[in-house]
Amino acid sequence: MKTPHVLLVLGHGRDKSLCHHLVQAACAELEKQGAEWRLHDLLADGFDPVLRLDPGQSHANKVSPEEDPLVARYQEDVVWADAYVVVHPVWWFAPPALLKGWGDRVMAGDVALDYSGGFPAGTLGGRSALVVQTFNAPSVAERVLMRRLSARFWTKVLFPSVGVRDVTALQLFKAGALTDDRLKRFEGRLDGALTRLVERGKKHANGRSQPV
Repeated sequence: MKTPHVLLVLGHGRDKSLCHHLVQAACAELEKQGAEWRLHDLLADGFDPVLRLDPGQSHANKVSPEEDPLVARYQEDVVWADAYVVVHPVWWFAPPALLKGWGDRVMAGDVALDYSGGFPAGTLGGRSALVVQTFNAPSVAERVLMRRLSARFWTKVLFPSVGVRDVTALQLFKAGALTDDRLKRFEGRLDGALTRLVERGKKHANGRSQPV
């Protein structure tokens, strides 16, 4: 039985936040579950989210460590992972620009997408993802007014586009009025979601043809 690899991605505009707390809780639970994990803390790592294309270039490509050491490491981690955990606050019912840029620059050709057939095809099939989102808004704003727009960016767009079709969204609403009791209950839900993610990650890990 191979150890599942889990990549956590934290996209927040502050260096201390509720999302940081949830990432720490997730790391502790993953260790408890026996998973191996890596973390992309985009702000702390100094990640540049701006995708700059050369003339005639239509999309981001795999980069070498000489070109951009951080992005090269991020891209390597995407391929290394059997499962993904993305944690972010919801701003304007979307991920922060810092995190959107992670998708733009890291989920690149020859990393998460194959452009050889002309139309981009996802290359990360068989993997699973958990997206943890915090809102200041109440649940009715996301679920009724916006028709789950914030979750659908991940569950219907980014992850399925790269081949990850098993995507779960876990959402914490009214974060500005969070009580200790409600936080504890949410952490219990997070632990349960991580347990399920690790189990699915084990299936992908055991199917790896070569060690990563």
